[in-house]
Amino acid sequence: MTSRRSPPPRSSGSSGARIALALLVGAALHAPSARADHAVAALKETRAGAEIDWAAGTITASAGAAADLHMPSVDLARPGAQRRAEAGAAAKLRAALAELPLGSGNKLTAPEIDRALGRARAVDVQYQSNGGAVVRKQLRFGDWVEPAASEVCLSVAVPSMHLGAAPAARVGKRDVRLGAATYVMKDGKVTKNVADARLDKDGRLLLEGDNQLADKLARCAVLIYVAKVQR
Repeated sequence: MTSRRSPPPRSSGSSGARIALALLVGAALHAPSARADHAVAALKETRAGAEIDWAAGTITASAGAAADLHMPSVDLARPGAQRRAEAGAAAKLRAALAELPLGSGNKLTAPEIDRALGRARAVDVQYQSNGGAVVRKQLRFGDWVEPAASEVCLSVAVPSMHLGAAPAARVGKRDVRLGAATYVMKDGKVTKNVADARLDKDGRLLLEGDNQLADKLARCAVLIYVAKVQR
C-alpha cells in the first residue's frame, strides 16, 4: 500500500513581510541621501567651460598647455607652459563671468569682470613629465565688488527663486544690487537668525531696512536658503 504524502506546510507570510519591511527600511535610509545628492546637483552647473558652485560661491576653470619643444630642458619649459595654461583658464573664467546671471536679468559690467579676474588665484598646478602644465584657477562671488564682498552679512529664506550671483533687492524704498549671494537648499523652516523674505514680480528680494542696510548689502554677501530652484 502506497503511503500518501503529507501536504506542504502553509506559509505564514512572515518571509514576505520581512522582505517588504526590508525594502521599506532600505528606501527610507536611501531617501535622505538621494535628496542630498539632488540638492548638491541643483547648485552646480557648467558655463563656458567653467564650473559654477552656487553653494560655495565659486567659479573654477582648468586649462592645460603643452611644453615648448624648442626649450633645452623640461624644467625650462614648465614656466612657459604654466603661463599659457593660466591664460587658458582665465579665458574660460572671463567667458563664464560674462554669462553669469546676477538676477533680474542683470550681468556683470566689463570693469567688474576685469576686477574679478584680477583676484582669481591658482588653486592647483600640475606639472607634466614632458614639461607641460595643467592649471586650475578659481574666483569667488563678490570678487567683482570693491572691496571684495566675502563677508556674509545677512541670511534669508525664500520658497523658490532663480539663482543669481548678485540678486537685485528692494530695501525699504531703495533698489540695490547685493554684493554677492550663495545658496543652501532646505525645505521648511530653517535655523534661527534667518529672516523670511519674498520676491516681487521682477524677482527682487523685498527686505525691510534703511539706507545704511542697503549700503551694507551692496558690499557684502547674502546667504539665501531656498526650497526650490527655478530654472
